[in-house]
Amino acid sequence: MSAGTTAGATIQAHDLTRRFGAFTAVNRVNFVVPPGKVFGFLGPNGSGKSTTIRMLIGLLEPTSGSVTGFGGLDVARDTEAWKKRLGYMSQKFSLYVDLSVEENLRFFGSLYGLEPGRLSERIRDLSGRLEFGDLLPAMTGGLSTGQRQRVALAAALLHEPELLFLDEPTGGVDPKGRRLFWDLIYELAADRHMTVLVTTHYMDEAEQCDRLAFILNGGIIAEGPPHDLKDGLRGRIFEVPAPPGADPFEELSRVQNAPPLEDAYLFGRRLRVVARPGEDAAARRLVEPLGPPQIAEPSLEDVFVSLARRVPAETEKVAV
Repeated sequence: MSAGTTAGATIQAHDLTRRFGAFTAVNRVNFVVPPGKVFGFLGPNGSGKSTTIRMLIGLLEPTSGSVTGFGGLDVARDTEAWKKRLGYMSQKFSLYVDLSVEENLRFFGSLYGLEPGRLSERIRDLSGRLEFGDLLPAMTGGLSTGQRQRVALAAALLHEPELLFLDEPTGGVDPKGRRLFWDLIYELAADRHMTVLVTTHYMDEAEQCDRLAFILNGGIIAEGPPHDLKDGLRGRIFEVPAPPGADPFEELSRVQNAPPLEDAYLFGRRLRVVARPGEDAAARRLVEPLGPPQIAEPSLEDVFVSLARRVPAETEKVAV
């Protein structure tokens, strides 16, 4: 879906820009999120992800550009109406550590205006679904990181929002907890048509999103379904095993800056090289001394590295 397609969109960012003095943190960002989809927003630390999300939810005013959705609401103009329709789980833990888990949930439920009986029902449902029912009497400050994140997700879902923002929701969460998170996210998107916008450092999670946008240094450098982004990777990836007794780091050092390669990296005990466009044959010859090269399936890391290399150095950060 192109940035100009607005019909039925849950959220649309149009030329969204945020400057801090002479520094442009987010530069003319455009994307559209359809209803009932899981939209992944990916990029390294400092790329502008969190700044963008703060503008999308109405916590930070854009320098220019707009955020619209829900059939005509504008974040800047209809801030309170917008906030009532979304849930937000921040990267930093946002619950009160000197309250119990249940007291936290009841407090946030009251802010959302939930009637007491309905709030009790939602707490029971979410604590069961996210497997922390036995922790309801516990003080929040004594919980592990993973337990806190589950409670924070429940707090963001109490009022059954139409749009859910998750900013690095599974950081520090164990694999079982991550699975609980994503099972619930998929269920909400598929069965209840909730729209989810998530930032994550985990590429296996990003693979499960319906659509992705990569942000680098404040600008979107690619957008699309994960399989389309991987199919569009320039240059074939070859993989060879590191011979027994060989130092894989020495082999990596040998080929890393070779002219026919866009990238080279270790993948376990195997060496992967990404050929530059039109250099497949030369890249293959370069690694053939280590064994017969096999064509490898590109990962989202490969896609991002390839995209990042195309960004001109002079445009990586924009100052005005």
